[in-house]
Amino acid sequence: MAALFPARASTAPVVDDAAGRTGRRRRPHPVRFLRAEASGPYRRDYVLALVVGLVAVTTLAVVEKWDYWMPVHVGTYWCALWWTVLALALRRRAPRLDLWLVAIGYPVVYSTVTDGGRLQSTLHLVPLLIVVFAGARAAVHRIAVVLAIGLVSGFVLLAGLSGAFRETSRLRWSPQFDLSAGVVVGAAIVATAAVGHVLHRLDVTTSTLAQRNAELLALQEVHAQEAVRDERTRIARELHDVVAHYVSAIVVRAQAADRVADAQPDAPREAVRWIAPAGREALDAMRSVVRVLRTADDETAPLDPTPDLHALPQVVARVRAAGLRVEAELPDELPPCSPAVGLAVVRVAQEALTNVLVHSAAVSATLRLSSHDGSLVLDVQDPGPPRPPAPGTGAGGNGVPHMRERAAACGGTLLVGPGDRGGWRVLLVVPEAV
Repeated sequence: MAALFPARASTAPVVDDAAGRTGRRRRPHPVRFLRAEASGPYRRDYVLALVVGLVAVTTLAVVEKWDYWMPVHVGTYWCALWWTVLALALRRRAPRLDLWLVAIGYPVVYSTVTDGGRLQSTLHLVPLLIVVFAGARAAVHRIAVVLAIGLVSGFVLLAGLSGAFRETSRLRWSPQFDLSAGVVVGAAIVATAAVGHVLHRLDVTTSTLAQRNAELLALQEVHAQEAVRDERTRIARELHDVVAHYVSAIVVRAQAADRVADAQPDAPREAVRWIAPAGREALDAMRSVVRVLRTADDETAPLDPTPDLHALPQVVARVRAAGLRVEAELPDELPPCSPAVGLAVVRVAQEALTNVLVHSAAVSATLRLSSHDGSLVLDVQDPGPPRPPAPGTGAGGNGVPHMRERAAACGGTLLVGPGDRGGWRVLLVVPEAV
């Protein structure tokens, strides 16, 4: 009943405009539905109603001049025509108004132009079928059902009073009433409402699928952006870990050679001899990263440069050559691990030792790698103390965040903070298999 009899609009004070003036809610005007711009499906409805009206008017105007026009009540056809045009014009613009207006107004007007309110032709049911269909398709479900029942009852009686239908009635118990005609009329109206409801469900399903498709496309775009962002982060992390390690070692070795140049004249030459191959190694490492990026479309190309645990001695050797004494404790047989874990361990060890070179005044550091209960444990410590930040090597870099990202990507943990020896400690724990 709530759909049949809408609640009265509230009369509570409401804010009408940005100035803060208050007033009372106004009931919508009954014909406000017609004031919208005639565009889209509404325009097509108006055009359809106009075409149907023109064709029907022309046909009736021509046929009305014939002497043998039957039936005699021509006005009923004109009545059905104009109500059909109205039903077509409002079927999507205002289905609720269309349903009420035609269902109530059409029978009343029709009865005034007929002889005793008799139904002259089954074609005169078209306006009612149109509004029942439009109401059901527009999801005016309860209204459509109630009106369909009312229309069935009314037209059963109307069909029984119609002379056209009465001719086929030969029932002994009801010589003036054709029950079959009423059943046909009622079935037609109910079937029309059912078809409208089915099409409404189809419209809802189509709209839902379109909305979900749009959401999937938006989600796909978000995933693509996340993939690009993750790839950029991976490239930046790889370049940082490769370049920073070599460049930091070169800078430290050059600074050390400059400090002892007066006391040891041969130190700069030895530093240059070391810096040259170190620079070539840095270039080779950068070329390997760039080569991977340039051959990303080649299925046979490696996905990324992935040093494994066997590269740890080379990392230690490069740091020792830069002037830092490193006590490395590595297993005689390196434990097997996945490529991602091996890369993470090597890069974290490389970054931790590089940080000792750059940010600590210690002359030595320890590196221990062990395996416990299916996990690899990397422990890097220095005795300190911390070195004051030098120009270009101050704090606030990306080394520690990159180490944390590598640990998290492997399902491990990373602890960075003061160590037992008074300096800084980096502790990495990752599972051997990822």
